[in-house]
Amino acid sequence: MLSSYRVLVLPTLVALSLVAGCGGAEPDHDDHDHDHVYHRLTVWDGELEAFARFELHEGSGRIEGTLYLTFEDEPIPEPEADEAVGWIRLGSGAEGDEVELDLFAPGRAGFELFFGDSDRVPLVVGLRWEGEERELTLGEVDRYAGDPMSPEVDLREYEKESQWRLGFAASETERRTVAPSATATGRVAIDERYALRVSAPVDGEVAGAQVGHLPTPGSRVSVGAPLVRLSPTLTGEGSWVAERTAYLQARDAFERAERLREVDAISLGEFQSREREYEQRRAGYEGLTGELGGGGLRVQDEGDLLRLSAGRTAVVTRLHVGPGTAVRRGDLLLELHDPDRFWLDLLVHADELDGLGEIAGVEVELRRGEAFTVREGGFELLGREGPGDAGGIRVRLTVALNGGQAGLRLDQPVRVTLLGRGGDDRPVVPRSAVFDEHSHKVVFVQHSGDQFERRMVRTGTTADGWTVIVEGLEVGERVVTDGVYPLHLATADIQIDHGHEH
Repeated sequence: MLSSYRVLVLPTLVALSLVAGCGGAEPDHDDHDHDHVYHRLTVWDGELEAFARFELHEGSGRIEGTLYLTFEDEPIPEPEADEAVGWIRLGSGAEGDEVELDLFAPGRAGFELFFGDSDRVPLVVGLRWEGEERELTLGEVDRYAGDPMSPEVDLREYEKESQWRLGFAASETERRTVAPSATATGRVAIDERYALRVSAPVDGEVAGAQVGHLPTPGSRVSVGAPLVRLSPTLTGEGSWVAERTAYLQARDAFERAERLREVDAISLGEFQSREREYEQRRAGYEGLTGELGGGGLRVQDEGDLLRLSAGRTAVVTRLHVGPGTAVRRGDLLLELHDPDRFWLDLLVHADELDGLGEIAGVEVELRRGEAFTVREGGFELLGREGPGDAGGIRVRLTVALNGGQAGLRLDQPVRVTLLGRGGDDRPVVPRSAVFDEHSHKVVFVQHSGDQFERRMVRTGTTADGWTVIVEGLEVGERVVTDGVYPLHLATADIQIDHGHEH
């Protein structure tokens, strides 16, 4: 069963040139050495767009033009076999003039159709696509309509070929339940609960570059990656070498005591004394090697060097030593943090936060037009302190993100929207559809397959990827969501109507 669709019969402007969108496109196969006055009919059916641009020849009773077919924002590809992708018909039933749709390029098919006995007839397209057939009525064509009427708004053309080349998408303005929200600003901080401070387990000296470079702050280290290598002090005192030597000597003494005990050549008290010495020395040495810091650090005895390596993937927060630095047991070497665990240190207006009630989501905007939303279970509210600014109207809020948020880095400035529960049903568009121009909010409204209106709107809150439209758009109107910037360049010379005279 066919999905519902909307049909627009649209007038056009003649001979409009664009900064972008008109250059480099292939000429229509029916292009001749005269100016063209085009009629346009467009229908959207889900992810499918059928757009007919044609000339009306009243005298010969025919229309001639090109049908553009787009599916999921891409031109319908040419079939592998030399076959038609469907048909196009001017008129109804057997009385209509019908021709096969043979693509001469991806997404494009030429047509020439003649009127029959009736002068006002529908233009219908039938498509054989993805194993099914779709029949779409583009609209009505009047043989004696003449040239298209001048539009009431200033429209600009952006050729379909350019849309396909540069990336383009549009969607309808819709109604959604918009949750109450509060806006906060702040920075990304490490989650102290998942940070690791790496200290020297023994006295020693940080080995030089000849045995490996030290990691730089901000670098990511994988499991097993070397962090620091320590060489023993000149005397060996206080280093793992002394611990190792004492352990090996105690082990040898205990093994001899075991053999002597078997032949009753040593007293039980002396045997137990050597056993206790061995266990103590072993615990001391093994306490310097293996996994430390809750598994975040691995220590390995490499003979002449003690190697400290990462026990899990981490990012180096700070480095406190350099090659040749002498360190004592307990001195801080470097700090690591979990790259998937961050805190957001935020400032938010107290009245907005209090009016929000329970926080059900957090939207983090990394940079303009790029954001992600974390729902319940993916974040924690760790604390609120206030006032947090000189004016006394904002409070500090700490939010912990529980992992999986790509793109965050330490000390990165962020804009955050705190989302409440419930909300009102409001007209919305994707946040990518709206851009700022001289303090105005502007969208591009799509009137046909290649015609767009640059329109100023009044917006409300932006949250969870959607911007509320307070004024300037009706539900159902199509707005450009991807490819806004090329359209902005193409229409930058248009003066937007402010709704009043100067």
